[in-house]
Amino acid sequence: MSMKPWLIGALAFSVAALVVPVHAQTVSEKGMANVEYTGWSLGAPERQNALRKAEANALERYIADSNAAKSRIFEAQRDRITAHIDDYILGTTVLTENQDKQAKTYSVVIRADINSTRLMNDLGTGSASASDIAASGRGTMTFLFLARNQSSVQSFDDKVYKRTDVDNSMSRSTNEGESVQAHDVSTTDSMQQHTSDATTTGGSVTRKADKVDWSVTNAGEVDTAMTGVFSDAGYDVVEADQVEGASGGLVNIANIRDAYSHGNDLPSTVMYNTTQGVQRAGIGYFALGTLDVGMPDRDPVSGNMRVFVTVTGKVFNVQGRFARTLASIGPVQYAGLGPDASVARTNALKEAASQAAHQMVDELSNKGIH
Repeated sequence: MSMKPWLIGALAFSVAALVVPVHAQTVSEKGMANVEYTGWSLGAPERQNALRKAEANALERYIADSNAAKSRIFEAQRDRITAHIDDYILGTTVLTENQDKQAKTYSVVIRADINSTRLMNDLGTGSASASDIAASGRGTMTFLFLARNQSSVQSFDDKVYKRTDVDNSMSRSTNEGESVQAHDVSTTDSMQQHTSDATTTGGSVTRKADKVDWSVTNAGEVDTAMTGVFSDAGYDVVEADQVEGASGGLVNIANIRDAYSHGNDLPSTVMYNTTQGVQRAGIGYFALGTLDVGMPDRDPVSGNMRVFVTVTGKVFNVQGRFARTLASIGPVQYAGLGPDASVARTNALKEAASQAAHQMVDELSNKGIH
């Protein structure tokens, strides 16, 4: 039995609707430029020059929305990128253009379709290849980023202190009089007292910060996202569990998890032992941080559930006697959407982990570490 054409079309549309890319490879961005020209009229070379400048401006605007480290990389490679701008601009649409014949200027506003995947990959490419990194051993990295949810919040009442000062003052007046009648002299003496009270009130209110305890877990989506970014950047990634086993007992993930359940920093002893243990395991770089998951709410635009994740972390060089901080990120927030809170949380963790890893790679690249 043959299927009706309208049913085939409906099924095809349904299947196509289910195929949604996780990360868009093409983005649209506005660009603008203004050029001067000579001669009696605007020629094709001037128009083309303005178009090229507008495309470069679109790339710059796009990069400006990323992290600061990526912007610095773009600035350092601007000449190379603009010289091969056709590799990154897939198409251009002129939105508005204006020619001022009296001032002999030409301005244009465009919308450019940018191959973001290729641009970001090229900006992340360093002078050393992945094979060179692996051969030298300097690109060996491990990381431990823990997801945290608030398990309890202890709030404290305000401590109120009040003070009242009373100033008592007294004034005294005396009247004396004398009268003479015939041969008798009489005197009178009267005294009046006045008192007044001046009252001054004041005080202070002391507020104590909430005590927050966290439920700390390892998130598989975080490990997967970060491992992919670090590996694509040329680092030889070693799982934290394996590093713990090769650290001679210095790296204790359970202790780290417990410390992060009560605060935002590791005790100095735990931090020192951890970095020394990573070094003993033969690892050159160590990334450590947290991803704090917020309470779900409703996205006002899409109507889906929304979860925010706040990520904070650092990258350490542990190859010397003491660990040195190479890069710091956060606290910065990322949001994830989903039909329910669980899906939104997973999407938020994946986005936060990926973006945090990209920023760390960019910061290391700026320092000449590849």
